[in-house]
Amino acid sequence: MKKVYGYIRVSTVKQGTGVSLQEQKEAIIRYAERHGLKIIEWFEEQETAAKQGRPLFNQMMKLLKDKKAIGVIFHKIDRGTRNYRDWASIDELIASGSELHFAHESLDMNTRAGRLTADMLVALATDYIRNLREEATKGLYGRLKQGIYPFGAPIGYINKGKGQVMYPSYQLHLCQDLAHFCMNS
Repeated sequence: MKKVYGYIRVSTVKQGTGVSLQEQKEAIIRYAERHGLKIIEWFEEQETAAKQGRPLFNQMMKLLKDKKAIGVIFHKIDRGTRNYRDWASIDELIASGSELHFAHESLDMNTRAGRLTADMLVALATDYIRNLREEATKGLYGRLKQGIYPFGAPIGYINKGKGQVMYPSYQLHLCQDLAHFCMNS
């Protein structure tokens, strides 16, 4: 049996509390069993793949370069990367003989067509992140135009929550002092 790594990922710690990681893992296990692959180590990350620098991904890539395993199984391409730099690193591994498998996508990385399809899927995953950033920025500006500060209250302001207008905390203290004065007069 060929020895491979299993890599699963979600973008945030909050997403890590859901079922996605477990579902990815189960799909990879089923894929490995069908293809005679033995998973010798799991890499589970709760960090965005939009930018470089994921520690476990980088650790796994180093182990693959050192030929500690024949390859890796990802659930899908976008679980492995959503940026071109990481994809270039993965592509170098493929060129040096490492195997890249996807439990959810039927891609033969040993063919030109498989590699081209994978390249296009990475382009789509990268564009998805760009679009997400644009939409988030548009939403923030929209909230600001409505007079709603879309973040936590700055120091010195009271956060009333639910998109309500914030006001300086000294106003609250003045109101509390006035109410106290009125009740005791």
